[in-house]
Amino acid sequence: MIKSIGQSLVSSNHEPQIEKKFDKYGEQYWQAYDFQTNRSHFFGSEQDVRIWIENRYHSF
Repeated sequence: MIKSIGQSLVSSNHEPQIEKKFDKYGEQYWQAYDFQTNRSHFFGSEQDVRIWIENRYHSF
């Protein structure tokens, strides 16, 4: 699942867009854009992204 997420997943306007990125020091981080809230979220690990996704879906 995260492999496809890391390659920028956009399946509908209700699904978050998630991308794996690197900062200027070469450190990996994850950016998630939530279309429902119109906000971006930043995470330091794939595990943090998974937790956010799980919490996001349980709250709706």
